[in-house]
Amino acid sequence: MARKWSAGSAQRRVMGAVLLATVATGPIMVAATVPALAQSEAGRTFTIPAQPLADALVLFGAQSGYQVTVDGATIRGVRTSGVSGTLSPAQALSQLLTGTGFTSRITGNVVTIVPAPQSVDGAILTGPLRVEETIPTMPAQVEIGNLSPAYAGGQVARGGKVGLLGSRDNLDTPFNVTQYTSQFIEDQQAQNLGDVLSSDPSIRNTYSRGSGRDEFNVRGFTLFNYDVSFNGLYGLSPRNSSAMIGVERVEVLRGPNALLNGMAPSGSIGGAINLVPKRAEAEPINRLTASYVSDSQFGLHADVGRRFGEAQQVGVRLNALYRDGDTAPKNSREDLKATALGLDYQGERFRLEADANYQYRDTNARSGLLFPPGAGTAIPRAPDTNGNFFPDWTYWQTDELSGMVRGEFDFSPNWTGFAAVGARSYDFESVQTSWLMIDGAGTIGAIPARLNEYMDSLTAEAGIRGQFATGMLFHRPVLSTSVLDQDSGQMRVRGSTIFSNLYKPVRIAQPSLVAITHIPKVGTTDISSIALADTIATANDEVQLTIGLRHQKVETATFDGVSGARTAHYDKSATTPSVALTVRPMEYLAVYGNYIEGLSQGPTAPSTATNAGQVFAPFTTKQYEIGAKIDLDGFGATLALFQIDRPSSFVDPSTLIFDVDGNQRNRGIELSVHGEVTEGVRLLGGIALTNGELTETAGGTNDGNTAPAVPKRQFNLTGEWDTPFIPGLTLNSSLIHTSSQFVDVGNTQKIGNWTRWDLGVRYAFLAGDHPLTLRGTVENVLNKDYWLSAAREGLTVGAPRTVLVSITADF
Repeated sequence: MARKWSAGSAQRRVMGAVLLATVATGPIMVAATVPALAQSEAGRTFTIPAQPLADALVLFGAQSGYQVTVDGATIRGVRTSGVSGTLSPAQALSQLLTGTGFTSRITGNVVTIVPAPQSVDGAILTGPLRVEETIPTMPAQVEIGNLSPAYAGGQVARGGKVGLLGSRDNLDTPFNVTQYTSQFIEDQQAQNLGDVLSSDPSIRNTYSRGSGRDEFNVRGFTLFNYDVSFNGLYGLSPRNSSAMIGVERVEVLRGPNALLNGMAPSGSIGGAINLVPKRAEAEPINRLTASYVSDSQFGLHADVGRRFGEAQQVGVRLNALYRDGDTAPKNSREDLKATALGLDYQGERFRLEADANYQYRDTNARSGLLFPPGAGTAIPRAPDTNGNFFPDWTYWQTDELSGMVRGEFDFSPNWTGFAAVGARSYDFESVQTSWLMIDGAGTIGAIPARLNEYMDSLTAEAGIRGQFATGMLFHRPVLSTSVLDQDSGQMRVRGSTIFSNLYKPVRIAQPSLVAITHIPKVGTTDISSIALADTIATANDEVQLTIGLRHQKVETATFDGVSGARTAHYDKSATTPSVALTVRPMEYLAVYGNYIEGLSQGPTAPSTATNAGQVFAPFTTKQYEIGAKIDLDGFGATLALFQIDRPSSFVDPSTLIFDVDGNQRNRGIELSVHGEVTEGVRLLGGIALTNGELTETAGGTNDGNTAPAVPKRQFNLTGEWDTPFIPGLTLNSSLIHTSSQFVDVGNTQKIGNWTRWDLGVRYAFLAGDHPLTLRGTVENVLNKDYWLSAAREGLTVGAPRTVLVSITADF
């Protein structure tokens, strides 16, 4: 009979690194999470900072009294995050080896470092120990607690969640994906999600650091922050901008993904972003980070984690942040309060996790778009980024509370059921100015407006994931259903027109706008879907074919804010198929291809059309992609070629009929690299070449033109060097380049290319028994003024030179 043991019971029975037994249906593999050192040994004080593993093992031998043996060639280029505190040698060594790909054996007082056991049929086993019977080449069905290890240097992970398909190693994923780690988030001193993704060559931010909102351009298409998922569910992440304090991983999937994740609430189709919440680790966490951002913004972040129970089944992770003060542009300021609580339970057949998140953000004089002048008027030079054409009385203020619960239950060794439910309450108020550029001399005008709104979201999913064999082929089927319901209310009060100038902003008195006391309900959105997929694989996963489809239904209604009467209704559905193939000719190489679709709510013909009021079915965006991935243990790279066709709509000027008949076709090549190229030297970045072309436009007027906000070239490269002359000192530099972008569909307006250069330093050391890490970064070192983006037919300005400093202490 198949067996499953909890971490505690299994670890008491298994003290080696691998136990292989044979049962009727296939092998059982056990990957021990603790080395073969006696856990009861008395604690000792260890102070080993992050550094190359070879150097760290020398320190471990000196501080533990054990003799350490290792083949130096096997650990060349491998780094460890270090260890500190009063621990048994077993605990210290376990923490030291975590994420390195190595484990240990002991004979007497001699510790031998050896490569960790390979993954169980392609699935990395991490977290609390489990023994699971599987069919050969089948991955574990565990999702909760199954966190993939990181590449050398800890910036990106080797795998992650791929929506409906569950957790996958990158080489087994037939899509272009990247998973940024919490270590990278900390080392970037990322305040918000946009600060993390600024390092991605396929992504460009619409708004600069400190703008109070995030929005992205992925493969040339807009991805709204409110289409970012949290732990696999839409409708839970902060609506405008996501603080990073409770985030363990940022998972990025490039391209349409309706089968994998369902239709995004706002119809984003360029890619998918998922936030993975932090969980308590095996060792206690007591971490405090103090930060400074120019001009005078200070912050304090506490991170505490514990595991409880005989087998450490229960985990608690609490993060809390307070940040307030002036930011770099003139008169701008931001106040942020955020809390993230993560709980998890790891049982023998049942696993459960829960999250509660709160975020309050008040951003002054930073948010908004600048709309260009009429077609044909050239876009003038960018204004001084240190200045600010937004009045100091403008602000965005959000108050959000969300929570979710996710569970898994193993019906049998090869079948696991899963379910999740979550809710979010979002309240927003603002006084803002969306400026219009009136001429090429910098004259701008706006109508100030007070906007208050709310949105209440309820979301859930459930399904079953399994594995079985038919002859020589192995199957990984999954069936899932999901729902998202959102109710929204809004009230806007407008003022009188005001004027200013980009280059010499006029000080404008704050307008008198009536306070809003009641926010009427104006809309509802109900999105539901059911999806089925199967991955069919040969022995050893050398060939993997994934096929699936999702049936999606979208129902929306809008209401009059005064009478409450329903003014419009939309009820449509669509089925989106997908097929993907992965071939593994070598252990370190994968070649893949996919056809997948994206889905967006279809439009309604405007009142000016002869078919006014006609409701169209959801937009289907189609992607074809081929690529190759290589994983050389400490270093990886991905090359992808893609074509995405997105329909668009217009009113025919001759017939006045509104129709879905236009098209934007983006073709591109992406090359991304990550990991350690040589000992102590890491690279992260790549290049994206994209050609966005308009076809089938109204009357053919703009056929062949370049699509707005699609740069032909995007280049990112971040390098880190661990200096040999000062242990613990790391120098880093980043270069970000974006080519010019057209602003309008007629290609009469363009913003120029821009290049940003950043410099940084990091120093890890010990203060007594406490590890400390100092970080310093200067963004936009040359203080260049530049237009950042032309997305959504609006213009945004890059951030000025910005200094960031932080110190992190572990107690």
